[in-house]
Amino acid sequence: MQLTPALNIIAGPALLIVLILIDYTRKYITDTFQLSIFFKLSVFVLTSMTMNFLYHLFEGLPGPGMYWFFQIIIMLQYFVQILVYYYMFLFINYNVFKNPQRAKFLAKTAWFIAAVYALILVLNLKWRFYYILTPDHAVIPGRLYIIRFLFSYSPILFVLYDCVVSFQSFKKSQLFLLLSFISFPCIGSSLDMIFHSGSLMLWPSLSGSLLYAYFFIIRSDSKLDSLTGLGNRYSFNEFISKLSNSHPGLLSRKKTKSRRFRRRLQESYSIVMIDMDHFKEINDTLGHLEGDNALRDMAAVIKGSIRQSDFAARYGGDEFVLAAKAEYDMTKLMDRIQKALDELNKKNRRPYKLEISYGCDVYTTNSDQSIEEFLKHIDSLMYKYKNERRRSTDRGHA
Repeated sequence: MQLTPALNIIAGPALLIVLILIDYTRKYITDTFQLSIFFKLSVFVLTSMTMNFLYHLFEGLPGPGMYWFFQIIIMLQYFVQILVYYYMFLFINYNVFKNPQRAKFLAKTAWFIAAVYALILVLNLKWRFYYILTPDHAVIPGRLYIIRFLFSYSPILFVLYDCVVSFQSFKKSQLFLLLSFISFPCIGSSLDMIFHSGSLMLWPSLSGSLLYAYFFIIRSDSKLDSLTGLGNRYSFNEFISKLSNSHPGLLSRKKTKSRRFRRRLQESYSIVMIDMDHFKEINDTLGHLEGDNALRDMAAVIKGSIRQSDFAARYGGDEFVLAAKAEYDMTKLMDRIQKALDELNKKNRRPYKLEISYGCDVYTTNSDQSIEEFLKHIDSLMYKYKNERRRSTDRGHA
């Protein structure tokens, strides 16, 4: 392929990735680990694109030194392209499980496999079993060229395995992310094989995947509380909006006359409102920085106690809200939270103890009770619980 068509195909995706990286460096993102993976992935894509462009830029130039120049260019492109595929898998895996330790282990595994692949590329310089670089700098597949497909596309098998094993953990937005990350590069690679264009069709596909992933990051981060990392009031409003308008287009209280039909579309959720006791005293006596530490500690306890399918958000100030499907025993969840708080308090890391009050009940969608009425209800239960504990404490001191 001539330089001009190659430049036209590569320049647009490369510029898009550069603009994404520039915007990335100017933003504050709550989930820094997620963004670290995305940043490395973007750099790998940009590096691989640059190697591919250099190949087309100097293609056909004579001279013995150019042979080794092209060998280095091809080896770097092949190696970095492997890292692109591995970090795509890593990005998807982290967004599904939100487990940094799991992601770090997978990253180490990916780099080990990449090191093995790099060794194969070096050995190929002598035995030329993988690919052959002709004197006019054309790349001819060797007898073991299948190695490239094994190393490049094996992450797709791991992604599909994760999908099957953890399908219940997927949210709708994550599913779109997964499909775009798999389908776009596969389409680009298929076009490259059909039209024998090297990797040129792959770059627009990968840049499209990265753009969607970046929008996914920004959109996800806009729903997080920057202090605690839990959902913020925006995500909570989105959640209750979903409960208030479940099955849109199918059901309206005013339009639906059949109570049997309404019951068939109902879903029940256990919802808990949590309030941190004595939080104002912590702020007033120890300062707002220590108050922030208390909120972070409380959020860490909640994160360590809930399942990924559960909803958790900072409702406002020192209040948090949790929600799960009604068949899940919310009493056990609150017992786990209380036990975690007791263990945290025993460590005496802070000059205060974390204590909570909470109200809990089951909300049924499409019932006669609105979600706003229900929230007032559990809020009153929470303050009733708080007042009972306060009176009990006062009697104990009397």
